[in-house]
Amino acid sequence: REQAYAAEKERELYRDKVEFFTTIAHEIRTPLSLIDIPLEAIEENGIDDPKTSDYLKVMRQNTRRLLHLSRELLDFGKLDSHMLITKKEFFDMSALVSETAERFGPAMDLNGKDLEVDVSNEKLMVFSDKEAVTKILSNLFNNALKYASKNIRVVLKESEGIVAVSVSSDGTKITEKERNLIFEPFYQSEGNAEKKNGVGIGLPLARQLAAVLGGNLVLDNDDSLLNTFTFTFPVGNAEKEDISVADADKDNYVLDEESNQTKLRSSGYHVLVVEDNESIRHLLRDQLSKNFIIDTASNGVVALDKLKKSRVDLVVTDIMMPEMDGMELCRRVKEDPDLSSIPIVFITAKNDLDSKVRGLQMGAEAYIDKPFSIKYLTQTVKSLLENRRRERESFSKKPFFNVDSIQTNKADEEFVKKCMDAITEHLQEEDFNVESLCDILAMSRSNLLRKIKAIFNMSPSELIRLVKLKKAAELIQDGRYRIGEICEMIGISSPSYFSKLFFKQFDITPKAFEKQCQEKRRDLAQNNV
Repeated sequence: REQAYAAEKERELYRDKVEFFTTIAHEIRTPLSLIDIPLEAIEENGIDDPKTSDYLKVMRQNTRRLLHLSRELLDFGKLDSHMLITKKEFFDMSALVSETAERFGPAMDLNGKDLEVDVSNEKLMVFSDKEAVTKILSNLFNNALKYASKNIRVVLKESEGIVAVSVSSDGTKITEKERNLIFEPFYQSEGNAEKKNGVGIGLPLARQLAAVLGGNLVLDNDDSLLNTFTFTFPVGNAEKEDISVADADKDNYVLDEESNQTKLRSSGYHVLVVEDNESIRHLLRDQLSKNFIIDTASNGVVALDKLKKSRVDLVVTDIMMPEMDGMELCRRVKEDPDLSSIPIVFITAKNDLDSKVRGLQMGAEAYIDKPFSIKYLTQTVKSLLENRRRERESFSKKPFFNVDSIQTNKADEEFVKKCMDAITEHLQEEDFNVESLCDILAMSRSNLLRKIKAIFNMSPSELIRLVKLKKAAELIQDGRYRIGEICEMIGISSPSYFSKLFFKQFDITPKAFEKQCQEKRRDLAQNNV
């Protein structure tokens, strides 16, 4: 009886602690945010006195640390009260582990830690809560960063429908006595007292999140000198969640169990953040990574190199930077035929009218003053990318949506005109293909692919086919030609193949489309009588 009473008292104390910390976390987030934004603005404007500058840096670092801790406390409170609602989606676990390792890379280097990542290049598609998995991985990486002496190794495996991520690190070996205690809320290891800088909720939070996912987080019991944490969870079954297995390839859709609807998610967009201030760069990366796939660069030179090597959908850049500033980066991007279609958003404390006008003249799509709201920046980026996506979709799916309706800069306009003129001029040639288009435009196949993909979000062969089908729709609407004649006019010899392509592109057969056009002509004629 005494044991039961003591256990109940311990549970009450634990619940009181969680409730207390959760309440405090709610209360401190607003004033912390109001401190952080002015500090950022002051730091960006520059301080002549080095000592004052150092004080500001320390203040901002600790403000962000408190904001991070308050967020973890709120998550922990939600878990304890079973209020955390999971959002399941299909995602590539291999890519997520690699991205998390890349995110921690600079911190590992700065702290003299060697990070080895053993992840297959092949996709490992899982159906789970990506945000929860990311939190668990981040906690394990952060724990290893804090307590490892030198070496950290991450291994990802999958066997019989179970995913396992192991994070091993050297350093002080966790004792047998502490093996389970470290997963208790608010516990701090005695052996690592000199490295304490948290409140002891990282590992408990990670373990409870693992349980929510139907998995587990344990400290492996082996004889090695390493501390190895292993996180396991099921690959997931879409059929059990009332989702078609065919949706497994739709990486940009997510299931919200609360509403039980699939919604478009912007996480498939790649955004490059260019900022020379490491703290601001990391803050933007952390905040924007909730919605986008983020890469970073410390100045325009590094950014330009990354843009030429990998796919980027949008650039968010500061203006004042060493080596190459944001204005010069924007000019270079907009003058490069291969990159000119990438939207650019300026975020800067240099908010005078002349700078804004100059930035827009350079071709930038948006200009945001510091201090700014992360929500506003996120929504600006989302709106720019989603508007482009809708325009491309309309161009692809609507027979009479004109290419001129797609927003492009001057350099892209010239390219689009040359491209469309070349295809239209050779419309009747059945053997006109990508190589033919490359020859006319004097471009390599890879450059043509990259350019057309950036502007239209399709391959050159898909664009050639679309232009032919749009011309066919015009001719059908005109009403003077039979379907067989139209096939010859657009260089497609088989009417059945043409019908199949037309239906796949516009979700209507040529016959049904012809009937639709005839009815519209009749209605128009009657109205004019």
